[in-house]
Amino acid sequence: MTVTHNGKQYTAKKLNDNEWQLTSVSNPREKMTLNRQQMNIAGLLKQVEVKA
Repeated sequence: MTVTHNGKQYTAKKLNDNEWQLTSVSNPREKMTLNRQQMNIAGLLKQVEVKA
């Protein structure tokens, strides 16, 4: 699923119950792993839980 943060699009992949890996759509080498709390602070948790 695709999420948007700060004007950039990322593909979100759930690693386990608590972690997500975000991969930049424009630059697939740019990846970051966020836990549930970090996703919530960034406002991305709402985006992924609605789509999941």
